Amino acid sequence: MQEVTRDIPLRSEGELRLHAAIRAVLSPGIWFVLAAQIVLVFSMQWRVPADAAPLASALVIFLTATALLLFFYLQAGAFHALTLGREALSVGEIIRAGNTVFASFVWLTLKAGLLFALVINILVLMALLLTGSDLKSLTQALSAFFGPATGALAFVFVYWLPFVFVQREFRLLPSLKASLQIAWTRISHSAFLALLVLAPALATGFIPAESPVLIDALASVVTGFMGWIAYIYCTDILRQNRDVARDEASA
Repeated sequence: MQEVTRDIPLRSEGELRLHAAIRAVLSPGIWFVLAAQIVLVFSMQWRVPADAAPLASALVIFLTATALLLFFYLQAGAFHALTLGREALSVGEIIRAGNTVFASFVWLTLKAGLLFALVINILVLMALLLTGSDLKSLTQALSAFFGPATGALAFVFVYWLPFVFVQREFRLLPSLKASLQIAWTRISHSAFLALLVLAPALATGFIPAESPVLIDALASVVTGFMGWIAYIYCTDILRQNRDVARDEASA
């Protein structure tokens, strides 16, 4: 899939925000990814019976891993395809686009997950040493803050995945550094992204842990949809800035 380039005048902040929302609403591909996300949420609720045969347990693990990989493929395809055009995204475009970036995206996700786990373990170890608490008590105390903290982290690094796919920069540390620099330079325009990324994470923190799965699914859809709007908005910003830089370089 080749990137669509057009002579489009610079858009204002309001136009970029409106375009991101409309494109997300009108994109069947995004709704397809959200539907897959819901299926994944429901499937993760099922547990293998304690007396199940080892073969059944192994089969469930295999099917779960396959479902996760398929979901990663759809996400990678959507992330990539949204950087190639400005129109509504179809399911076919996602499937075709995922083929070129899937392996790089999975490897990047694994590295990011390992880095996140390392940082969390270091922070927990420091908290244990400073407070003298046991691990179980500390985990219970911090569990209520995990959702908001994750939302805050997503807000800080909101430009990370847009930068990765716009610039095709799949190196972890350079892309994280660049995303922080972009977020800092655009801090005066961060209220819109805070509404899309940070507010849902804070709101989900008020959902009880034992809430029905339908509530969790609805929260997942709303949070995911707002996240896609944020991704499209950030992608449009980066593409517009890239086009301006190219025009200035060629002038």
